[in-house]
Amino acid sequence: MATISSNTIVKNGMPFIGKVLRQIAPLVDELIITISEKSNDGTIKEVSRVYEDFSGKILVDFENVSHPGELTKVEQAQVDKSKGDWILFLSDDDYWPTEELKKCLEELDKDKDVLAYDVSPYQLINEFQHDTRWRGHKWFSKLLRREGLRYIKDWPEELPADKNNEPLYWRTHSQVKHLPYYFYHLALLKSYSFRTEQWMQPHNSNKSYRDPYPGDLPHKIFL
Repeated sequence: MATISSNTIVKNGMPFIGKVLRQIAPLVDELIITISEKSNDGTIKEVSRVYEDFSGKILVDFENVSHPGELTKVEQAQVDKSKGDWILFLSDDDYWPTEELKKCLEELDKDKDVLAYDVSPYQLINEFQHDTRWRGHKWFSKLLRREGLRYIKDWPEELPADKNNEPLYWRTHSQVKHLPYYFYHLALLKSYSFRTEQWMQPHNSNKSYRDPYPGDLPHKIFL
């Protein structure tokens, strides 16, 4: 059975970072968490609480990069430290319903040729609504085969790629597969977002973060 390492980089991930990590911790073999030394909202303390409950499978590290583009190297270092067959790329605002993640993990042993699995999330506006431009339209490589995995380009435009530096993008890579399951993306519910920082302005072409198209969620969520 495939083993799973989750990889997370976080700066000011409150109020959800604890819930995000606790939600997936029972289902993965290893959690690698890198915290920004600039975090000042209680993230460090919250991650330490999660560590106490799952210390046998958590590795915590810190970063203090001088330029955001260097975070690509931090992501690659996480991959290199990981022992799992697969990487679950877990942002601090990715909340996975247990049954949805279980269904994803059940797929990992079925096709030996797949290098990455894409999932389409619900981009939450609040507990009742989501941005209708996301679910079923935007796809993100969230489960990545560890062997040969590398990140190319500078963060936040980094891309996971195979051993030949071919981006693991579903439109161009034949070994990337969509899964019909989902997670909740909580970026719009957080008080802090790296997208509001000054250095992000040249990258802020994605209006869907600022100007969502609301629609009702098909089911109730519990965060």
